[in-house]
Amino acid sequence: MADQETPDAATPTPRPDDVPLMIAVTIDCNDLEAQTTFWSEMLKVEATTMEPFSFLASADGRKVSIWLQRVPESKATKNRVHLDFVVANLEAAEQRVVALGGSLRDRQTWETFLWRVCQDPEGNEFDIVQGQQQS
Repeated sequence: MADQETPDAATPTPRPDDVPLMIAVTIDCNDLEAQTTFWSEMLKVEATTMEPFSFLASADGRKVSIWLQRVPESKATKNRVHLDFVVANLEAAEQRVVALGGSLRDRQTWETFLWRVCQDPEGNEFDIVQGQQQS
């Protein structure tokens, strides 16, 4: 047994060549500058704009980047995919969304989870979830 190597828990399992790796979520927008300001201020990260994209810098602990892309058409219906964020103080985050030009929709609950459906200035939905208290 001494000759066998024990796998290191920190070493990721190799991903097969045909399995996609998610690198970013892209939000379509009309006003790239305004949306870049909203999202970079909301998440407190830097952004780099290279028309027709803005790339938000990854924050500590974030594994997926957020990109913004200027598109000619406006949002027409409810998003089929949305982003979820967690915060320690839901009410403060709600105030932040509004102060940055976003809007608040319904508050939702499920089991012990509480969250607020929000919209960015162009109406793209995202959720902010109240972090769970550790017992």
